[in-house]
Amino acid sequence: MGHSCFHIVDSKGLSIVTDPFDESIGYRMPKLRADVALISHEHYDHNNVEALQGNPVVLRGPGRHIVEGREFLGVASHHDERGGRLRGPNTIFCFVVDGFRICHLGDLGHQLSERAKAEIGEVDLLMIPVGGIFTLDGPGASQVVKELCPRIIIPMHYNTEALTFELEAVDRFLEGKDVEGPEKFLSITSKDLDMHRSKVVLLDYHGSDR
Repeated sequence: MGHSCFHIVDSKGLSIVTDPFDESIGYRMPKLRADVALISHEHYDHNNVEALQGNPVVLRGPGRHIVEGREFLGVASHHDERGGRLRGPNTIFCFVVDGFRICHLGDLGHQLSERAKAEIGEVDLLMIPVGGIFTLDGPGASQVVKELCPRIIIPMHYNTEALTFELEAVDRFLEGKDVEGPEKFLSITSKDLDMHRSKVVLLDYHGSDR
């Protein structure tokens, strides 16, 4: 979708949307029906629940959230390197879709503590901010990837031609990595998880002409 917003649909049709944004940031928000909305923090480029169709269960904050028998784990973190004193708290969400463990880091602004890494556990697909200024930058994000060892990495929250405020480009994060895309969407099966290597998948934002 763009920025930190993703639309995830499992094989049974459950619709999960992460961090829906206000269109003032430059991206177009498509009409999405959501069963579950995950909000990492209360900034306008991440919490536009009103843009979603349907009657989603909205999850915020750390802890174990159960929706229709499914667990969504919120892991406490911060939006900056000073314990949230600059930009407040951030919630990392971990959940399983069709056997794949997904981790959305929200606007993580610091390296993960040992406790947070233990809570997150194994990750198949990681959505990670890489644009710096307000979050992890490219090298910082690369360190988190090294520690979590996901099989598939989707960078988010970086500069594009559409974005109306300044972030760093994705390029520094991509250096030295196996990269695929840009892709309009990503469909994953067990065959896509190579246990011997990780890959980065770049996703186009909604409204891109590519």
